Amino acid sequence: MDPPSERGARPVRVARKPGPDASRPVRRVARAPPPPPPAEPPRTGPSDEGPERRANRAATQRAFRLTLLYVVGIAAVYGVLAVFARAGPAGTSAATATDLTEIGLVAVALAGVGTVVALGSAPRAVEVGEEETIIVGRFGRRYRFPGRARLRATVLQRFPAGPLTPAAVASVEIVGGSSRRSFLIDEQLLEGALPSPEGAGVPPD
Repeated sequence: MDPPSERGARPVRVARKPGPDASRPVRRVARAPPPPPPAEPPRTGPSDEGPERRANRAATQRAFRLTLLYVVGIAAVYGVLAVFARAGPAGTSAATATDLTEIGLVAVALAGVGTVVALGSAPRAVEVGEEETIIVGRFGRRYRFPGRARLRATVLQRFPAGPLTPAAVASVEIVGGSSRRSFLIDEQLLEGALPSPEGAGVPPD
């Protein structure tokens, strides 16, 4: 049997006095966030993820400048006609006003059609890939042609750098299957598919 002193014994907890550092606040060291992963360099060449997109900048500037000259020319012609009509004997008559209105509507229609034609000839960009080449039109339409190795284009006319364009551009005809389209593009966009100026047989404009 256990001795009497050990039968009813209970564990006694001994309170410990707080040490001298117990009242001091605990300092937590903040950890710096991990550095962000390095950014990937911009892709400038062909990629396996898709075709390489090349902006058609010089041809776009030429198209916009030609459009501006065209619209200004039509407005000038209409202004001259209006001045001569008003200066005539029946310049203030209702018939003259009606004629000027009709001429003005024709001028607006010509300006609109010319703007669409001029801007539509210069696509926004060219996406060159191994499988296919996509011409992104000015108004969003996408024209599909063979890839860079099988792409063939004919130069219709070349335009050197000048007041209307900061770099040389060319009017080219591209054939893909039963589709045949003409575009105004920067020459370097279809490098390798266009003949050189010496061998093209088309004098620059």
